[in-house]
Amino acid sequence: MIQATYISTPMRPMSPEDLMQILNSARLNNIQLGVSGMLLFTGSEFIQILEGEERIIEKLLATIKQDPRHGNFRVIEKKQITVRDYADWTMGFKRVDKDDLRDIPGMNKFFDTDLSGEIDHNKLKLINNLLNHFRNERKKKNIHEELSLDQEDKFIFFLHSMIRFAVKVLALLMMLTVLWCVLDVVVVIYKEILSLPITSLGKSEILHVFGSFMIVLIAIEIFINITLYIRNDVIPVKMVVATALMAVARKIIVFDFHDVSAIHVIGTGLLVIALGGSYWLLEREFKVHSDT
Repeated sequence: MIQATYISTPMRPMSPEDLMQILNSARLNNIQLGVSGMLLFTGSEFIQILEGEERIIEKLLATIKQDPRHGNFRVIEKKQITVRDYADWTMGFKRVDKDDLRDIPGMNKFFDTDLSGEIDHNKLKLINNLLNHFRNERKKKNIHEELSLDQEDKFIFFLHSMIRFAVKVLALLMMLTVLWCVLDVVVVIYKEILSLPITSLGKSEILHVFGSFMIVLIAIEIFINITLYIRNDVIPVKMVVATALMAVARKIIVFDFHDVSAIHVIGTGLLVIALGGSYWLLEREFKVHSDT
């Protein structure tokens, strides 16, 4: 596995739409190729770091070099790695301007550095520091600090430790719940489908089976939320909203519209719109600003 960094010059002015097209295409391709990395755009240069299997990265670099949007393409560093530095991002992105670097020691002179010529050791170090800075900044934004164990106060440390222990207990209980839900699906399929004549199979039985499957999926999503929090102290907001949307969808699937009032249906519809809108806004924010 290798990590390669290149720098290039855009051959024409890049609009936000152009950048989004590049970013979305890169993320889609990188998911399929198993590539991770980050793209920085300074207004006058593209700086991109790529990680993955050597054969794939070499082919990807050759493709980018032939892209008419890139000029003065140069691979400035290439090295073997065993662990990815950008494993969490199919393609991180940051549009860099002077305000981003003004108060950062060692970075405030970045825009005064000529990157059009040869990239010497000092310039390469500056570029790597820039990439590492935005990688670390994006990670910090995703960290939930309220339950950090880096506390000087022993009592607060004890409380945070207890809460983290409680979260682990919740994860264990949630795992048992998932297994119980899977067993429930088996029982429901047997009672509603296998134990009855095929001619007696109706809409209510099918909806009952679908509802059981949805409960399992919701339980798994909640388990993933909990385990993500245990591993990284991350608040997976998008996943929480998606889980809530799935839970509401499950209710809609098993609705018996003969017994549900119009107000109930309208309220559920408004809830779906609100959750869907929230997820769309989170996804939009992710596409424009995220490093994942």
